[in-house]
Amino acid sequence: MRASVAGLVVGVLAAGAASAQYVISAHSGVVQYVEGTAFLNDNPVEPKAGQFPDVKENQIFRTEQGQAEILLTPGVFLRLGQDSSIRMASNKLSDTRVEVLGGSAMVECDDLAKDNAIMLLYKTNSILLVKRGLYRVDAVPGVLKVYDGEAIVKGESGQVTLHKGKQTLLNGALMAENFDVKADDELYRWSDRRSGYLAKANISSATSMSSSYSGYGYGWSGWQFNPMFGLYTFVPYDGYMFSPFGYGFWSPYTVWQAPIYYYGGGGGGSSGPSPTRTTSGSGKHAPYMPGRSASGGTRAGGGAVAHGGGGFAHGGSSISAASSSGSIGGGHASGGGGHR
Repeated sequence: MRASVAGLVVGVLAAGAASAQYVISAHSGVVQYVEGTAFLNDNPVEPKAGQFPDVKENQIFRTEQGQAEILLTPGVFLRLGQDSSIRMASNKLSDTRVEVLGGSAMVECDDLAKDNAIMLLYKTNSILLVKRGLYRVDAVPGVLKVYDGEAIVKGESGQVTLHKGKQTLLNGALMAENFDVKADDELYRWSDRRSGYLAKANISSATSMSSSYSGYGYGWSGWQFNPMFGLYTFVPYDGYMFSPFGYGFWSPYTVWQAPIYYYGGGGGGSSGPSPTRTTSGSGKHAPYMPGRSASGGTRAGGGAVAHGGGGFAHGGSSISAASSSGSIGGGHASGGGGHR
């Protein structure tokens, strides 16, 4: 079964239940979360609990005084700043193409399956995202920035490949130039918080999958709906990986290594407090790595994490769950520990 035609199965677990309700899909464009006002083909977007609008092919999604998060292929999040708009040129997992019409769009790419493809479009330029990383397009002045990863840009003036810390103007000749990856703004900081919140949901979901499916072969990476957080999070098939912001995403097989965070509420789509991470002195995007304390507990770079009451307890049923009417997914097979 290939990701481009079938999509992964993501389990929505019921508390204490031994079975799961699966959601199968094979497309990009699910509107995961909106803060403020947003419109889909000029119709107001009002997400409801467990229901997520789709941006279908050739539809236009835009924000006004707000921000939005849209799910593309599994492990890839598109986030829009205020007064921004995109057109979904293609929502296929094997050929996802998003045209940036105005404002600012940031793409957090935590995983990129070989059968899936992400391309951003801006005017006459096409931007192929080659590797996991963090990318941003600003319609004014017309620039692509690669905070991490690799992108191939093609335009009327030729082609250029950008790596971490490089940018190019998208109006005129394409040319790789340096920029400060540590510089941030409202969209960057909001994306950082969202990534941290999704990482917390990942630990909850991966733990639930691990405890409920002992010995079960998952086989696919993909989205899983977490009813406690009210959103879809990304769960790798095997190993673990880190977002460009430094937050961990764990598989059901490795989540026992993850730090355990207290969840102070917020629920729904709230950005909430972010998990602790370390930078190891190497900059904003350095991943945190779990360690083992002398007492056998887990910690992350000395951050505030703990086992016990109120936290996400590994090996137990610490969340209550309900099925969702959302329909997303899509995934891919992943070789043993390849994300470690």
